[in-house]
Amino acid sequence: MKKGTKLAIIGIIVIAAVFYLISTGFKQSGVYYLEVHELIKDPSKYDTKGIRVSGDVVDGTVVKDTKNQHLEFVMADGTGEKMNVIYNGIIPDAFTEEVQVIVEGKYDKDTNTFKATTLLAKCPSKYEAEVEKK
Repeated sequence: MKKGTKLAIIGIIVIAAVFYLISTGFKQSGVYYLEVHELIKDPSKYDTKGIRVSGDVVDGTVVKDTKNQHLEFVMADGTGEKMNVIYNGIIPDAFTEEVQVIVEGKYDKDTNTFKATTLLAKCPSKYEAEVEKK
C-alpha cells in the first residue's frame, strides 16, 4: 500500500472519530429551549432531554420564602398557556413579578408543574437605552 493511501485512511478514521465524539457530546448534554405552550402541547416529546423554558411571571402568583430559598410562581407565554413553577435555590436579585424568566429542569404533566433546577431572570429595562421624550 502506498504511503499516501495509508495517510488518507488514517485521516478518514481520525475525522470520523472526532465527528462521532462531537455528535454524542451534543446528544448527551443538549437542552431543548421552548416556550410554555410548546412544552404543554407535547410534554412526552421532551422526557429524555433537559428542558429550558422561557416565559413571563404572572403578576400576583409569586410565593417567595427567602429564608428557605423556596419559590413558587405561575409562568405564562404570549399565547396565554400557563404552568406552575417550583424552584429551590438562590433567588436572583432581578426576579420580580412580571419579569421574563428562563427555567431549566423537569416538567410534570399530571400536575402542570415545572420543577426548576436553574432560574434566570431577565431585566430588559436595565440594559435598554432611554428613549428621548419629544
